Amino acid sequence: MGFADPASQPRITDLSGIDPIDFKIQNTQFLKSDTEYEQTGAEQFDVLRHRIWVTRNGDIQRVLDEFPRDAPLYEQCAGWIHAIAGKHFFPDANHRTALVLLRELLRQNNLTLGRWPASISRETVLHSHQVRQQLPPVRLDTLYRHDRLFLVWLLYFKIVLQNAAR
Repeated sequence: MGFADPASQPRITDLSGIDPIDFKIQNTQFLKSDTEYEQTGAEQFDVLRHRIWVTRNGDIQRVLDEFPRDAPLYEQCAGWIHAIAGKHFFPDANHRTALVLLRELLRQNNLTLGRWPASISRETVLHSHQVRQQLPPVRLDTLYRHDRLFLVWLLYFKIVLQNAAR
């Protein structure tokens, strides 16, 4: 997955294996099993689970419908994280939800995953949180906008996907 010829670069073209319910199931799994799911103290498990499940399926479906199937793989991956973590559909674990579902999409499209070093991933998520706070909110009509948040993830995927090719 090097940079040689962008036109011949593999792409995610099939998103049929994931639907809005999968987003909610994955995020709920983080809520159930993760002590790091952000709780303010005023929010109980049932309240957080309700907030996950009342997220409009149609809003999440736009992430799938508007996915840039013709873009280079690095841009597809960066855009995916931008759309999900940037829009912030759920009370917490949006980055983790996006990354897990992206890895599933890559597997379903028979694309080599490689190892995504945890230290680089953690650092990128922290940087992403900081950048996201400095930008206007991602809206449904700007899910795949190429802004600074997108660039944080573009760099990340150029590193981890290039390493996957080795």
